[in-house]
Amino acid sequence: MATKTQIEKIESVLLKHNKGAGITVDRIANLAKVPYNAVSKRVSDLREFYTIYSNYRNVDGKKTLFYRLAD
Repeated sequence: MATKTQIEKIESVLLKHNKGAGITVDRIANLAKVPYNAVSKRVSDLREFYTIYSNYRNVDGKKTLFYRLAD
């Protein structure tokens, strides 16, 4: 069985966690088991196939990025 690429791992996480406000970069990195700094690069690659929203919200006084697939 072939191992999944970073793009495939992040894609499956985004598809599973597509409800509500979205999912943070930290959470994507942890669930997909990819490096934190690779998430935004791979999300950029996925935008070729999906419409992906990126929104910032304040969480505990810190500006935090959330990603969500368009419905």
